[in-house]
Amino acid sequence: MQMFSRDLCEKWNIISWRCQKEFYSKKNRVFLYNFTGYQGESWDWVIKIYTHPRSLSKEAQIMQALYDEGLAVPKIIASGANYLVLEYIQGKNLLTWFEEQEKKAQKPAGSKEITSVLEQWALWFADFYGILHRKYGYSIILNDVNLRNFIVTEQEIFGFDFEDCRTGKKEEDLGRLCAFILTYDPIFTFWKYQFVLAIKDIIVKSLNLSWETVFKEIKKELECMKERRQRPDIIPERVDIIK
Repeated sequence: MQMFSRDLCEKWNIISWRCQKEFYSKKNRVFLYNFTGYQGESWDWVIKIYTHPRSLSKEAQIMQALYDEGLAVPKIIASGANYLVLEYIQGKNLLTWFEEQEKKAQKPAGSKEITSVLEQWALWFADFYGILHRKYGYSIILNDVNLRNFIVTEQEIFGFDFEDCRTGKKEEDLGRLCAFILTYDPIFTFWKYQFVLAIKDIIVKSLNLSWETVFKEIKKELECMKERRQRPDIIPERVDIIK
């Protein structure tokens, strides 16, 4: 696979590489590669191949700005015409962690592990919004707040996938996040309602956001999901109990 630039190979003295696995991605292709150097060095890096070059440029700029300010995001190792080489973050995908927590059936509000993760997540969001507001002078949101876009490690939470970032209100991000959480299969479980209320008490409160506005964004996103996914079982009115 002759996709990696000569500059990358010369800088790191790379003599071979091997694809270890492909990650799930709707928009692009994302792989984990192992690279080997002349003296037996070994590096595991993520290769993200973009469908649209503009997305690459946008994501690289935002990710570098966040990394430079110390936010937990992958380091950019190198870039090519249509790909980024990124640091591989070893940890658990947040969606996998979330599903494991629901299987344990512990009350989110009473679980130290869940509280700890949500507190770390709140700090990550606060830093993300603050860094980009200082850099660009206006509010930029993640927009794509799918749980797959976060990794939980023993020390902290890492975020990635910034190509859909745009101007907007923080409440939009939190509303979409809660809507996604409520509609992971099986949808609208009692435990998921509890988890959303834990987000309200920890993340929304920490960011000093209006729950009324976040709630409106939840219902708005659920309406969009119902049409986009053709899922009549996604009923926006079912969230009124957490209003």
